[in-house]
Amino acid sequence: MTEAELQALIVEVAELHDWLVFHDNDSRRNVAGWPDLVCVKPPRVLFLELKSATGQIRPEQEVWMGALSKCDTIASGIVRPNQVDQVLDYLKRKDTKHD
Repeated sequence: MTEAELQALIVEVAELHDWLVFHDNDSRRNVAGWPDLVCVKPPRVLFLELKSATGQIRPEQEVWMGALSKCDTIASGIVRPNQVDQVLDYLKRKDTKHD
């Protein structure tokens, strides 16, 4: 199964089961290593890097997947300029597990 076939299958099944699925069709300007798919069905979020049976994982992909695998907190928000200080304060905290 090619990576494209694997992706098509996963996206099809995820969408049939009411997941929101994101795939950047033009990742040339993205940070290297960002996962292929982000799937969301609250309270779950999946970051998936897809590879064929013989596909090699690049070091940048290992960094992203390793960091994501250690996360137990997902935060989200819509940020407007008048809220930027709150976001910057959050980013500067050593422990961002708590609101």
